[in-house]
Amino acid sequence: MKTMGHPRGTRRSASIAILLVTSVLLSSYYSVSASAIAPPLAARLAATKRKTQKVAANSAPSSTASPNTASISHSESSSGAMASTSTTVTTKKAASSNPIVQLATYVKDSFVNFKDGLGQMNLDHRRCNDIRAKQRTFATKNGFKRPRGVKGIQTGGISYEEYDFLRKGLVDRNKLLAVSMVMACLPNYFVYYLWSFPDMMPSPFLKVKDMQEISRERCHAVISTLLDIEKGARVAPWTAKLNPFGGRATQRAMDRLGNFVSAGSAALEEYGVSGPSGCKVILKKLRDEIYTKDAPSKQRMLLAGNTIPKQFVKGLTKAISADPLNKGSSFFGITPLKHIESVARADEFIIDQSVDIDSINSNLLAEACSARLIGGPGWTDEERKEALLRWLKEAEVKPRAAVEAGAGHYNGNLARAALMCYNALDATRDPRSDSRLMRSLYQGQMVDPMKMIESAN
Repeated sequence: MKTMGHPRGTRRSASIAILLVTSVLLSSYYSVSASAIAPPLAARLAATKRKTQKVAANSAPSSTASPNTASISHSESSSGAMASTSTTVTTKKAASSNPIVQLATYVKDSFVNFKDGLGQMNLDHRRCNDIRAKQRTFATKNGFKRPRGVKGIQTGGISYEEYDFLRKGLVDRNKLLAVSMVMACLPNYFVYYLWSFPDMMPSPFLKVKDMQEISRERCHAVISTLLDIEKGARVAPWTAKLNPFGGRATQRAMDRLGNFVSAGSAALEEYGVSGPSGCKVILKKLRDEIYTKDAPSKQRMLLAGNTIPKQFVKGLTKAISADPLNKGSSFFGITPLKHIESVARADEFIIDQSVDIDSINSNLLAEACSARLIGGPGWTDEERKEALLRWLKEAEVKPRAAVEAGAGHYNGNLARAALMCYNALDATRDPRSDSRLMRSLYQGQMVDPMKMIESAN
């Protein structure tokens, strides 16, 4: 007579196996510098800065080196000596060739990293409580009560670094809630959840993404969007064949997209439409769409319908989601509208609290620019500060003054969407972008002016 295995024992073994694999996967996404205090962007900036300094040191002649170049090379040599010293001091033991020992070590490290990540989240939560208590004290002194949720984060009395910390803490708590729900309700599918949505882990477990990779993905999103726009203006979609009576509507949609192409090409061909100063020209072209006498409809505020073509929305979503810090706590990434609203709240906080841009450290400054699709790898802090000040002036300061002067109603969502599209496009033309083949489209045929004069003579 056959004996059947006990179902409880089988389920218990399966649960243990799932927890083991889960801990291993969590460790693969764990990073020590991924907390809200030291975000993953610090590693990207450090690598980019070292690369820029190395290029600058190698490009100058050795016999006529300038003082700046000499100081850079000296700092590199000293840092290299320190790195070699630290390497000799902290020499690790050779890894064992025994697969059983390797597996045991890997599992041990996984559990240790998982425990450290939870400890970091606990520390971050305590600091968030301290910041909220500071805001409540500020609100009480000024005669109002601090709201709960997202509106409460906008309360003053804190620095921009503390404000950004609260925002990240809110996202991490939402991610932790989503992960806990999946583990509790769908434990058998939790591993597939991690495979499908690796960026849904809280920041202490978030995988570090290099700035060059973000730049490359955004360049690819720009080029694919341009191709989709041109195709939509020339070729009817295949769904048009399903409706034999919708030919006129399809043609109107294609003509409308063609007008976008013509207007965009004319704007980009104007003199001065490059770099941070070009956003002023773009908003000037769209002034009649951004400022209206009547209050904009809900459809236009939501950037739905014919407000922005779907090709723009799709490309903007790809460019925003290239940076994991911009994805928020949604399973399928953040929508452009939600991201624009988050950026708008940050802009309002900076202007209302009179935050000094010079007081923002390099990491937060780079994150703020990345959230607005400004710049890319190799940008200096001064360039980022200039671009961020230009953004705040065109998207928040000027519109407030214009509305007070009677310019009408201001559609900030549309203005910021246009600025993000321009910033993403302008970043592909930057000589420091990571996509070399795309840069050749803009710079491959550039000729030395002196050679052109010589050839003409």
